[in-house]
Amino acid sequence: MMKRKQLLVALSLLSITVASGCTTKQERISVQKYEGKNYKFEAYKQKVEVAKTEKTKEIIKNADWEEFALEKDHPKADFIFYFNDEKSEGKMAVYYVWVNTDENIVELTKDEHSQYAQLNRKDSETILRLLHK
Repeated sequence: MMKRKQLLVALSLLSITVASGCTTKQERISVQKYEGKNYKFEAYKQKVEVAKTEKTKEIIKNADWEEFALEKDHPKADFIFYFNDEKSEGKMAVYYVWVNTDENIVELTKDEHSQYAQLNRKDSETILRLLHK
C-alpha cells in the first residue's frame, strides 16, 4: 500500500510538472494498465479527441458516486488514469478502473478508493474506448 501511495505522489508531481509546462489546449490523459504483477505505463496520450475526453469527464462527473472502502484483498484495478490538465487545490483526481468483462461494465474508484461508482454499459464502452486507444 505504501508503494502505491509513493507511486501516486510521484506520478502526480511528474504530471503537474509536465502539465504546467504546456500552454497548448490539447487534451492529455495518462493511462496505466495492470499486466502480470505491475502497472505498465501504457500511454501518455498527447492528442486525444477533445470530444472523447469531454464525454468521459461528463460521465465521471455525473456518475452515481457513493462512499466506499476498498477491501485489502480486492484485486488490483485493470487501469489507472487521470487527466493531466485537471487539478483542484493542487490535487489531481486519479481514477481506478475495474472491467467486468462478462457484462462489459466498468467500476471506478477515486479519492484513494473512498468513492465508488458503477457505470452503465453505454458509459462503460465510452470509457473503455478512451483507455484502449
